[in-house]
Amino acid sequence: MAAQPSSTAGRRGARLSRETIVNAALTFLDREGWDALTINALATQLGTKGPSLYNHVESLDDLRRTVRMRVVGDIIDMLKTVGQGRTRDDAVMAMAAAYRSYAHHHPGRYSAFTRMPLGGDDPEFTEATRQAAAPVIDVLASYGLEGEAAFHAALEFWSAMHGFVLLEMTGVMDGIDTDAVFADMVMRLAAGMERRR
Repeated sequence: MAAQPSSTAGRRGARLSRETIVNAALTFLDREGWDALTINALATQLGTKGPSLYNHVESLDDLRRTVRMRVVGDIIDMLKTVGQGRTRDDAVMAMAAAYRSYAHHHPGRYSAFTRMPLGGDDPEFTEATRQAAAPVIDVLASYGLEGEAAFHAALEFWSAMHGFVLLEMTGVMDGIDTDAVFADMVMRLAAGMERRR
């Protein structure tokens, strides 16, 4: 009886898709970090060789950009979900807590989210990042803020969240009751929203 050809390579190739590769990259980021993400490193995680990934992604830049866009979308969805049905201080606190939790549970993805500035040279990513402020702006409307005032307030909110998260993640606030400090900071931000009118 003739030996049957091995189908291992075929199964491995069939398993790969752009979606599979992007999902693997997201997992890789949280474990290894942004700077470690390369085509060859990701291919190793997937049990294949680097060249096979190029059937689905054009380059490392293409992969990283796709990952960033996916993370921005996930954050927007998360903020919309936690803010739904909430207003004012309750909504601000819920969004802040969700944002902080995401950063701690997905440090690599969070790093990808903050890698490009709002005014970067990628118009689509720039617009997507600006849209990440939309759920916060919607909540700020319950304080009577709208237009440019709401957008600026959302940027201030994001700046405070990002700064706090970075201090936590780098260990600067080790030994401090960060939960209490965080809650106090968010409530002060919320009180500031009320006064901005």
